[in-house]
Amino acid sequence: MNRNAWRVSISAVSIAALAMTGWSLYVVAHDTYGVPALFAYGAVAVFDGAAIACMYLASVAVQEGRAAIGAVLGTLVMASVSCYLNTTHARLLDAHMPVVPAAILFSSPTLALLLPSGLAWSAARYRARVERGEIPFRPPAFGGWVWLLAPARAGRSVKQRAVDHIEHAARNTGATPAADSKDRSATAVLRRRFAEMDPAEAIRIAHEAQPALPPAELASQLISYGVIVDAVQVALVLGFRPAEVTVEREAQQGAAPVAPQVTEERPALTKADAILDVAVLLGPAAPAADIVKGVALRHRLDVGQNQVRAVLSRAKKRPAPPGATPAQQDPDGDVGRGGEGYN
Repeated sequence: MNRNAWRVSISAVSIAALAMTGWSLYVVAHDTYGVPALFAYGAVAVFDGAAIACMYLASVAVQEGRAAIGAVLGTLVMASVSCYLNTTHARLLDAHMPVVPAAILFSSPTLALLLPSGLAWSAARYRARVERGEIPFRPPAFGGWVWLLAPARAGRSVKQRAVDHIEHAARNTGATPAADSKDRSATAVLRRRFAEMDPAEAIRIAHEAQPALPPAELASQLISYGVIVDAVQVALVLGFRPAEVTVEREAQQGAAPVAPQVTEERPALTKADAILDVAVLLGPAAPAADIVKGVALRHRLDVGQNQVRAVLSRAKKRPAPPGATPAQQDPDGDVGRGGEGYN
C-alpha cells in the first residue's frame, strides 16, 4: 500500500474521530456540568489525547527494551474513562431515543482513534525486538478450516508452542542477522549466512568442521551463530547411533555352518527399546523431557516422562553380564557422579 495513501487515510480517521468524541465530551462537560466552553473543548485532549500519548510511550518503552506495562495501563484507563463519558452523553439524550445505539456511536470514535495507531506501532515494536536479538512469539497460522474442524487440537498445539517458547526463552535471546546487518566482521557474516541456510544443512556443516563435539555442545555453538536448535534436533539430524560392525562370511561348501545364520526379520522396536536408544544418543545428563521429545521425533512413538524414568531405572538395576566393560556395568554413567541418574 502507498505510504502517502496510508498517511492520508489515518489522518482522516483521526480528525473525524477527534471531532466526534470531542463534541460528545464537550456536551457532557459544558451542557451537563456547566464547564466553561474553553475548558470543555479541552476535554478531548485530556482523555483521548492522553490515551494516544500513553500508547506512544508504550511503543517507545518496548523499542528501548523497557517494561511498557505502565503506559499500556494508562492507555486503557484514559480510553475507558472517555468511553464512559461518551456513554453518559447517550443517556442524557431524549428519553424517546434508544440509548444503546447512541452509546456505540459516541464511544466508537475513541476506539477508532486508538486501534489503527496501536496496530501501526506494534510493527515498529516487533522490529525493535528483533533488532535486539529477541524472537517474539507468533501463533501458528493454521487457517480458518483447521480451527473450524479441530478447534481443540489447534488450541492445544498453540498452547504447547507457547510453553516451548517460554521454556527456551534463554535461547530466544541470541543475536539475529538484523541486529548486525551492518557489521562486516567474519562472525557477523557467518551468522547471516547460517540464518539463510536450512538448519539441517547448518548442523551437518558444523559437524563436519568439529566431528568430535557431542550434540549439546554443537547445538550451543550453532545458537551463537543464530541457528536456534537443541541437542535433540542435532542428534536426530546427524543420526548418531552406536558403532556397528559388519562381518562377511565366506561361503562354506560341504560343511555345516560355523554359526547359525540369521534370517528372521528384526522385531518391531518397543517403547522401552526406543527410550534406551535415545537415552544412549543424548547421554546420561539428558533430562526425561528431552528423551520424550527425542523418542517422538526419532521413532514416532509417544511416551511419558514417568515411563522414561521407569525404563531407565530398570535398565540401571539390570545385572551386567560376566566380563562386561565398566560402561556396560554402568550404562547410565553414574560412576563418579554420586549416582544421580537421569533427571
